[in-house]
Amino acid sequence: MALSLDQIEKTIEAIDCWTDSLSSQYGRLLNWQNPSDPFWHYGIGLSDTHIFDTGRGLCPFKRSEANFVIGIEDIAFPPDQTIKRLKQALYVFADWEYTLPGWNCEHLGRLIATDQPRCYQSRPIWWLCNMTPEGDHKTARQIFQDYLRCT
Repeated sequence: MALSLDQIEKTIEAIDCWTDSLSSQYGRLLNWQNPSDPFWHYGIGLSDTHIFDTGRGLCPFKRSEANFVIGIEDIAFPPDQTIKRLKQALYVFADWEYTLPGWNCEHLGRLIATDQPRCYQSRPIWWLCNMTPEGDHKTARQIFQDYLRCT
């Protein structure tokens, strides 16, 4: 589902409403599994109680239990910058078609938090999804960087 400009602006207002810069989850890449769901879900922490869904929802939602994604400490942006990148990413990717293997919550979440549009979950089938062997989306990073350069 693509977001209109008005919907993007309302989503950014919701992000601002739920952010708490004192939270340990604020601006951090988080992941979680839902019961009976084999997939990991990814999002950006807004507060101790809310996460931004970088998947199909593209919106904040209430969830207090999530894990910090490990192994990204060296490449992760500072929390304030991650939240800024989240808001900017909405303008760029709000109309991208979500597909489990080709463009999903892990790709977008990692791109926002680390500048790497990578999905380890679909990496084993990278050739079927038009990704690099590392699991990176081939064009998302450049498209986002081009947008950031122009803003």
